[in-house]
Amino acid sequence: MKLAVFDLDDTLLPVDTGNRWPRWVAKCAGLDRKAFDAKVDAFAEAYRAGTFSPEELVRFHTELLARFPRKELDLWRASFIESVVKPALRPEAAALVEKERAAGALLLLATGTNRYVTEPVARLFGIPNLAAVTPEETPEGEFTGNFIGSHSYGEGKLSLVTDFVRTLKATEPLSVTAYSDSINDLPLLNYAAGTADGAAVAVNPDPKLRREAEERGWTVLDIFGEAHHV
Repeated sequence: MKLAVFDLDDTLLPVDTGNRWPRWVAKCAGLDRKAFDAKVDAFAEAYRAGTFSPEELVRFHTELLARFPRKELDLWRASFIESVVKPALRPEAAALVEKERAAGALLLLATGTNRYVTEPVARLFGIPNLAAVTPEETPEGEFTGNFIGSHSYGEGKLSLVTDFVRTLKATEPLSVTAYSDSINDLPLLNYAAGTADGAAVAVNPDPKLRREAEERGWTVLDIFGEAHHV
């Protein structure tokens, strides 16, 4: 059985939904943009440096969801997909997904950005399976500000992917190919490379992952150009 696992932000999309979504909410809700953007920028910088707290970052996003009624959020999400995500869709990324689909691989999107934001993005790529942190909801469908299970960064993302693998109950060896741009996904990439006939593919890699990939002989793809992370 073959499984292809794709990161989303800066891998399949040349934008970071984890950064763009909270800014979009702030814009739609009329929040203090200067203060809000500074907080998002600080998280982004810590993420790039590898010094961020996954739980703190996820809670920032889930608590933001809890501040607004679901009906408003749904409208904002729809406009976010139309205005931010769809214009960023690139044929090179779609071709990467289609190559794996044509090879008979089961497709999984594994992303740090929460499930509420990324479910419609996965559908745009025709990827039927999603590994992402799940915001907690009330019985009425409103968000509580908490999240269920693991976060989806680093080891947390790997945990969600292996949870998904266990649901497959595969009776044959699993071959995993993982695609990512970030050194924070090294646990997932190592896992994929360690499976039978598996592979780790660095796509639009940040400088740390590029060095790691070159040292290990992993495939490097610059589908958005080498300057994308600069």
